[in-house]
Formats: sequence, C-alpha cells, structure tokens
Amino acid sequence: MAAKPIDITKLSATELKNLLANAERHGQTAMVHAVLEQMAKRGIATRREYRSLSWNQDRVEQVMQPFKEVASTVRDNQRTAYTEARGRRIGHSKDDPEWRWVDTYSAIKTPNINAVFVCYIARPGADPEFQLHVNGVPVQYYNADRLGDALNEWRAISARAAADCDAAVLPR
Repeated sequence: MAAKPIDITKLSATELKNLLANAERHGQTAMVHAVLEQMAKRGIATRREYRSLSWNQDRVEQVMQPFKEVASTVRDNQRTAYTEARGRRIGHSKDDPEWRWVDTYSAIKTPNINAVFVCYIARPGADPEFQLHVNGVPVQYYNADRLGDALNEWRAISARAAADCDAAVLPR
C-alpha cells in the first residue's frame, strides 16, 4: 500500500520542523525545499532552517567576504563596504516581484566611481544572481561559477577608485 502524500499546508510549525529534519537526514532535497517554502510563507523559517539550502544568507556572507575586504581598503569610501539588507528586501512585501530573499552588496564610491557588487536570491532554494553596477548602470552579470572573474573586476575598480582618491588630494 502506497503512503499517502503529505499536505504540508496543513502541518503545524512543529510538524514542519520535524519533517524538515527528516527530509534533510534522508537527503530528500525536493521535500526540504517544499517545507522551507511553506515555512517561509508562514514567516516561521529562520537562518537555522535555511542552513540546509546550498545558497543561503550565511553562504552569501562567506562568498561576499573578499568583496567586502577589497571595498574596505578604499580610502575615503563614501559607501558602506558591505551590508546584508538592501532596498529589494526592506520596504517590499514578500508578494512584490521586486522583493528578494537575499539582497546583499558591497560598494565603493569616490568622486568619479560609484560601484556596487550585489548578490540577489529571489526566493529560498533559488540560485544566486550576482551583478556589478558602475555609476548606476548594471555592467555585468555573474553566476556563482564566475565569482573569480567578478572579484578580479572588483579589484580593478578598487584600484581605479584609489587612483581617483589620490588624484583628488594632489595639489592643482
């Protein structure tokens, strides 16, 4: 006799957490994603539950660390070197198509350069999207496999920003 399918919409928060733990233990990726999606809809999922996803805020924080370090070296940087909560996460309802589950960025701003390297993840379980914006224009899109290229470009932008700052302090 086949087991009855589980209607996760009718499970309590505790039952969802138990089902999540069992699905993780048995490597049932589809069930993990379905349970986390239901928990997210109810607002009961936390960072702890999301750790079972291959891409979550903790992993994004780890991946973005080198970008933060580069941005932190820019003297007189007028932007926040790194933040985890940006405009597409705050101020939008979760039903808004512009809302992002993860919206993290690193930024560099000097008199002539305003650059932002951002990571978006639309919903739990989705793949990350990385974007490089320079002076308000998106100039490059990256997937996770191309983060080395992105970091090289970020370092080049940092070097241009440093030269920009050096030029600004030279006597005329």
